[in-house]
Amino acid sequence: MSFVPVVSPGSPAPADRPRDELRQPVAGLPDPGERVPGVAWPTVALFVGTGGLFALEMAGVLLWDWSRWVTVPMGAAVTFLMFSVLHESIHHAASSRSWVNDVLGHASMPFVVAWSTYPIVKFIHIEHHRHTNEPKAIDPDGWTHEGPRWQLLLRWATLDLWYLAFYATRLRSRPRRESVTAVVVVTAVLSAIAALVVTGYGDEFLWGYLIPQRIGVVVLAWWFDYLPHHGLTTTQREDKYRATRVRVGAEGVFTPLFVYQNYHLVHHLHPSVPFYRYVRAWRRNEEAYLDRNAAISTWFGRSLTPSEYRTWRRLTDDVASGSGTRARFHPLRVVAVAPLTTDAVEVTFEVPADLRREYGFVQGQHVTLRAVVDGREVRRTYSLTGRAEEAPGTLTVAAKRREGGVFSTYLTNELEAGDILDVMTPSGRFHVEIEPAAQRHLVAVAAGSGITPVLSVLDTMLHREPGSAVTLLYGNRDRSSTMFADRLDDLAGEHPGRLTVHHVHSQDGPETQRGRLTAEHIEALVPEPSSVAAWFLCGPSALVEDAREVAARLAPEAVVVTEVFDAVATPVPNAASTFVRSTVSVSLDGSDTSFELDSTGESILDAALRQGLEPPYSCAGGACGTCRARVVLGEAVMDQNHVLSESEVAEGHVLTCQAHPVADEVRIDFDR
Repeated sequence: MSFVPVVSPGSPAPADRPRDELRQPVAGLPDPGERVPGVAWPTVALFVGTGGLFALEMAGVLLWDWSRWVTVPMGAAVTFLMFSVLHESIHHAASSRSWVNDVLGHASMPFVVAWSTYPIVKFIHIEHHRHTNEPKAIDPDGWTHEGPRWQLLLRWATLDLWYLAFYATRLRSRPRRESVTAVVVVTAVLSAIAALVVTGYGDEFLWGYLIPQRIGVVVLAWWFDYLPHHGLTTTQREDKYRATRVRVGAEGVFTPLFVYQNYHLVHHLHPSVPFYRYVRAWRRNEEAYLDRNAAISTWFGRSLTPSEYRTWRRLTDDVASGSGTRARFHPLRVVAVAPLTTDAVEVTFEVPADLRREYGFVQGQHVTLRAVVDGREVRRTYSLTGRAEEAPGTLTVAAKRREGGVFSTYLTNELEAGDILDVMTPSGRFHVEIEPAAQRHLVAVAAGSGITPVLSVLDTMLHREPGSAVTLLYGNRDRSSTMFADRLDDLAGEHPGRLTVHHVHSQDGPETQRGRLTAEHIEALVPEPSSVAAWFLCGPSALVEDAREVAARLAPEAVVVTEVFDAVATPVPNAASTFVRSTVSVSLDGSDTSFELDSTGESILDAALRQGLEPPYSCAGGACGTCRARVVLGEAVMDQNHVLSESEVAEGHVLTCQAHPVADEVRIDFDR
């Protein structure tokens, strides 16, 4: 789960809970595990390919006199496919760079609706996301499914005209430059159409653009709006998981044919995830979505409950996800619980032969364990400690007992061989790609239980990159508290000269570095730091942040992979009480506005817009950073964050489209 706490700089900061003790609050959004790429090349390829299809269609109409039965479907496909590019640009999913999204958005617009503009469609579409399933006067896409059934085809065919009417009622409240541009574009396009008719090209315009475009708009309205939303009465404000549906069945055909929009729920939950990664995001968090009663139906329209879907999926699991597996729980038997230190154990699970492909993992990944402890279901995440395998017969995780840790206490004190736990299939990104022919220098910095993902990385890369060398700096209290001390000695013996381990102990001991592991140790112990190709940092947040700064200074071109294991455990709020009723004050353009925000989980941005304010925003998916503001009083949490750095979050910055108050009084400043 991704649930990012933010406090104002003047407030006492809550201690971070260790990663393997994090609860998974129902109110938060699961981490899709997909980030906005620098450039989404499949989207760019879609734009280029569709542009080529349009050129071919025009050649068929103007030069070669092709049959309309050929050119009209081509033109309809152009409208549908170019809208997919436009849609990605609107949500900042085509690139992490705003200008790339804007270029693709403006460029694709004429192929979709020539008589509108990119800013207009962007505004209208974000309004749909904010107000999904509300009346059409608020949710513009409500036009596609309101009214009697006999009107549906007509409504689908006139969706873009309704958009213009919807925008016209808000023309005075929109930025002047945007509204003036809209009027100019509409006037210019209508004039151009009139000129084509007068000069004798009316027939070419009719059959080469207008009729194919109408058919394309019908398909768009049907597939992007009607099928994902019709019949669902729950609004986005009430329950994000019930406002949009996933449509399953015949996915080998429908998923590519309709550009992945049969997984439209994933898009509404994570708008900035590129379309070609919807299935991967769904499979990674399938159980989390099902636990929240996600809306699902078959391709022919039968609604499925989560239980029915699980049964259906087991019988018809033919969707090829990008990772080759989908994230879900299976009951696995414990075959060994071996002590590592006085307060840590390594747990080994047996993987049945028919599940081994599903449990294939990459070095540094983790699994979520689920069990009933003291009468309630508890979930925790633990890193896999073994060498990466495509089809492992066993899985091993390590757990260190935490003070007050329910699950870690259960694992270290009560779990026995023969017990059965639910284990989710692996996930995580604490790794770099293996390059068998590489000869590179890798550095790992770990403290305490932070060694668990690092061990898997070291073991795997030493075996699969025979030309590479690794330096490990490992901090602990003393030798007796050091997890995997003997394993590390064995690895160093297996790979002489390629693995160098520096133990740093906070208590005195022979032949050790003294004190807590710090940035000074890193600078002193890492040989030729400028030659380091990749850094793996795992431990308390302060250590990871210090090590990150050292890595950026000494090896600015190196890849830096991080994961935080904090040493102080604090309770996480109950899921039902994560969001609270709060008095929110917003500073915008020099004026302060206060309003009450209830505990339903509405974002601060949506609440501010509902109050008639006009804070800056764009993608509404946590990807572009346009809605960034600073928390100057109280506390807020973010559902997801693809933009802000750790230092910005520590300073109190939030993405207001993802932020919710968790204090009785919160003050947000857009002007700072």
